[in-house]
Amino acid sequence: MSKFKPSLVNIRRMFSKLRIIVNSDDGEEDYDTTFYPNGYGSNQISMGNDNTGSNDAGFRFLRPLLPNNVKITSAKLRVKSAVNSTKRPNLIIKGIKQTSTLSFDATHRPSQQPKTTATVAWIPGADWVQNTWYESPDIKAIIQEIIDQTEFTNKAIGLVIEDNSSPANNYENIYDFNSGAANAAQLILTLEPDL
Repeated sequence: MSKFKPSLVNIRRMFSKLRIIVNSDDGEEDYDTTFYPNGYGSNQISMGNDNTGSNDAGFRFLRPLLPNNVKITSAKLRVKSAVNSTKRPNLIIKGIKQTSTLSFDATHRPSQQPKTTATVAWIPGADWVQNTWYESPDIKAIIQEIIDQTEFTNKAIGLVIEDNSSPANNYENIYDFNSGAANAAQLILTLEPDL
């Protein structure tokens, strides 16, 4: 029996899992006015329309360490549901188009940052179950646009999940970093470096 020989494509492919690693790198922004670094309540971030207005989530992933000329072949944002939910918010994912995304705070809210041209819609297609991980659609175009900036520094990648005209009382709650580091959002990248 001959040995398995992986193709050059598979040898060149790399996987990277980035995590939120400090409290200031995720949070909830309500109504494009107020940023809550610990989520709004119970260390949870709401995304969608909470019956009062829009709730958006911001994420910052430190030290992605991506090779030069890298090609992103897949990118998914993973979040962990904090509650059982039958909601169906209309969400849109955008990148923060900075060479190194700043930490979020009251003066550097996600809504105030420049965004990528590339966006990806995300409408949950099924009920969410508490303590279950959910993956976004592929956001490789967003990540590629961020890292293709000539000044990109490999220090931080920022993403936002914005409400996109969800019906009232349609939102999802996810855990933030303060609920426990293992619950915080993840960015899963598959890439091919230019070797």
